[in-house]
Amino acid sequence: MACPHVAGTAAYLKSLHPDWSPSAIKSALMTTAWQMNATQNKDSEFAYGTGHIDPVKAVNPGLVYETFKEGYIQMLCNMKHKISSLRKIFGDNTCCPQEANGSSKDLNYPSMAAQLPEGLNYTVTFSRTVVNVGSPNSTYRSKITKNPLLNVSVKPRILTFQSLNEKKSFVVNVSAKKLNSTATASVV
Repeated sequence: MACPHVAGTAAYLKSLHPDWSPSAIKSALMTTAWQMNATQNKDSEFAYGTGHIDPVKAVNPGLVYETFKEGYIQMLCNMKHKISSLRKIFGDNTCCPQEANGSSKDLNYPSMAAQLPEGLNYTVTFSRTVVNVGSPNSTYRSKITKNPLLNVSVKPRILTFQSLNEKKSFVVNVSAKKLNSTATASVV
């Protein structure tokens, strides 16, 4: 039953913000959702997604993550998709950029995930850019819900905006030692 509710909420958001892109609307829905209780399901976010959507909060999410066609092309090229597949997906003569290096984790998307080999020490870096759709003069502070298996940091921890539609970037670093299972944390 989730699909009609999400579609209706997306249409509601579009009626209030006709200038928002589909990715801005999806970001608003994802970043304002009520987080589910990960202790109730061992697969946590992989089982239930970002949580229970909140149409009222989604109207004013403060910040949104914009993801454009070029970002999806870069991601699919990084994943080694064939040019013929890309052209079917996008319906044009899309080609991979010369610099098709990176991974799917590089997509400017509200959620962050990386597949890593088990039993090794690692550090993963996620770079993201957000757009201020809240108040022109606003400040946002990151809040990390920690997992004892992970070390998570955000730089900068505080983003200050002077205008509407202003963009700012930040980096999330996640490290762990010899992790042998799925581990999750959240940055709000």
